Amino acid sequence: MANNDGDQRVLATAQHIVRTLGKNEHMTEDMLRIFSNFDDRFSNMNDFAPEARGPSPSAVSAIIQKMGERLNFAEEVIRRRTSDATMIWDSPPQDALNYIKAVDEVLSLMVPLSGPWNEKAMLDRAHRVLEIAAGRLKDEFNHLLVTNSEAVDVDWLLSCASEPPVPSNHGGEHGRAGAVSDSSDDDDDNEDIPVAHPVTEFTAVFDPISPDRVKDLNVIAQRMARAGYSRDCSQVYMSVRKSVLEQSLYRLGLEKVNPEAIQKMSWEALEVKIKKWIQALKVAVKVVFSAEKKLCDNVFVGMSPQRENSFLELASGALMQYLAFGKAVAAIRRTPEKLFRILDMYEIIKELLGDINMVFCDDICESTRAEVRAVLAQLGEAALGTLQEFEMAIQRDASKIPVVGGAFHPLTRYVMNYIKFLVDYTNTLEHLLKNKRREVPKSLGVETFGLSDTLVENRSREAERLSPLAVQIMWLIVYLEGNLEAKSKQYMDQSMALLFLMNNVHYIVQKVKQSELSVLLGDGWLRKHTGQVRVYAANYVRTAWKTVFACLRDEGLASNGRLSTGVSRVAIKDRFKNFNNAFEEACAAQSSFIVPDPQLREELRIAIAEKLIPAYRMFVGRYGNYLEAGRQPDKYLRYSPDDLENHVIDLFDGPT
Repeated sequence: MANNDGDQRVLATAQHIVRTLGKNEHMTEDMLRIFSNFDDRFSNMNDFAPEARGPSPSAVSAIIQKMGERLNFAEEVIRRRTSDATMIWDSPPQDALNYIKAVDEVLSLMVPLSGPWNEKAMLDRAHRVLEIAAGRLKDEFNHLLVTNSEAVDVDWLLSCASEPPVPSNHGGEHGRAGAVSDSSDDDDDNEDIPVAHPVTEFTAVFDPISPDRVKDLNVIAQRMARAGYSRDCSQVYMSVRKSVLEQSLYRLGLEKVNPEAIQKMSWEALEVKIKKWIQALKVAVKVVFSAEKKLCDNVFVGMSPQRENSFLELASGALMQYLAFGKAVAAIRRTPEKLFRILDMYEIIKELLGDINMVFCDDICESTRAEVRAVLAQLGEAALGTLQEFEMAIQRDASKIPVVGGAFHPLTRYVMNYIKFLVDYTNTLEHLLKNKRREVPKSLGVETFGLSDTLVENRSREAERLSPLAVQIMWLIVYLEGNLEAKSKQYMDQSMALLFLMNNVHYIVQKVKQSELSVLLGDGWLRKHTGQVRVYAANYVRTAWKTVFACLRDEGLASNGRLSTGVSRVAIKDRFKNFNNAFEEACAAQSSFIVPDPQLREELRIAIAEKLIPAYRMFVGRYGNYLEAGRQPDKYLRYSPDDLENHVIDLFDGPT
């Protein structure tokens, strides 16, 4: 089975020799016969124009006779094997070799028979023989494909995958649509947040058909193409392999997409489908489509455009089916809990873009590549739209029930955990947000008072260097703080409103400190919000204990360290009595107040004690002796400084 290009070169050389010898009237039939029999390829020597002084009639007759003998022999081989029900490529290798040689022989006779000699009868017979051979080759090609093609073993593929640990909260139990603050669990680990889903890495490589059989398929395809039956060959290939490919992808979970059904599907059910889709798409592109492309290239090597057309027809439809699901998800109603799955879909397509471009690399596949880019863009827009919907949901959350004890609001917990998981998609979100950059919120702008021009300039540059994602997160927190400010007005007690704001802003700060958000938002943001927590704490202490502290003032009782004129011991007794009542009322009121963070709780207790205990000790030192000289001093000096401290230590644990 000689190479076709080599055949043509040898044939051209032989024809040149024959033309030269044909001009020599002394050339004999024996000489011509020697050249004709020297190599089968020399038999095409009569592909030249008869000349006035060409070969003699007897020489021409000898050439035609020789071609007829060769055609007879090839026809006999082809008809004999065609009538045999046994498949040729299931027989001993020599049978296939002989059959291919017979086909090559007929093919090699087509040019000289249709040339200047114009042996129409013999040419017609050669065409009929070639048609019979092509029919048998088509059957053999189909048989080889069917018997050697098998759908991919999905279990084997998945066994080749390295499965990273998946957080236990993945699945269909994420936040519900419609309300950002549905979660009320006090345990951060059980937050209602859809977290990122790691994508499995696949290293599986396989050959859909063994290399030896691929060579046989190529041998057949080459002969069918030379015989003018390349379209038949491509159709057989696409029919068999498309069925196998569809079965493989079906095993991976590929389904026909109904956009209307997806629009109506519950998020929990759709989320399950998305996770399966991500897994299936990666296997399909990196393993199944890649292997199919390699097989098609090898079966139709050197055959263009059969190679390109066959693969496009075979695989493009399946890829479009995957993309149809992506388009359908990009079009669903946007609610905050869907963002992370949409980002997962965006990232897997972006990750596979290079592989897809490599597999669908031919010019004819440009529309396929363009469709992939279009779906990627649609998912990116869907992600940004969902992020905007989250932003709006924060602003319009209108839960009316105050949180017991002024502790963390579910909105704060949900939003900060949501924001924390945005960092897992930093690169993707930076890319998507780069053309939608926003200004830094004015509340976080550069503070000029008390700062040198150099420091102001440095702060300005720091703000300019903030990434688009950092600015986006700052805005989300600004909207959260604004909503919390509104919710604090639901408390009738102003001190509890301040405690509520202190707790929630402190929670925000801690979430930032304990994650990569601290790097993203920067030290300036942390300083400002840490200072805000201290301001809320100081205002709380002043407001909640205002009446108690007022009882410890000297106004109305003393002047220059002595009792004021006209002030009796009765007034002092009343002042101590008022203090006792105010202290007890303050402790009773604040016994239901909650500071969940242990460190903040301790700091608040210390702040109260440091202001209350010294003031009380000094007040008792100045006026306590007037009570001790009277009757029932314990009635008015009800508490020692240690007693006050013990009561303060019991605050902010909430109801017991």
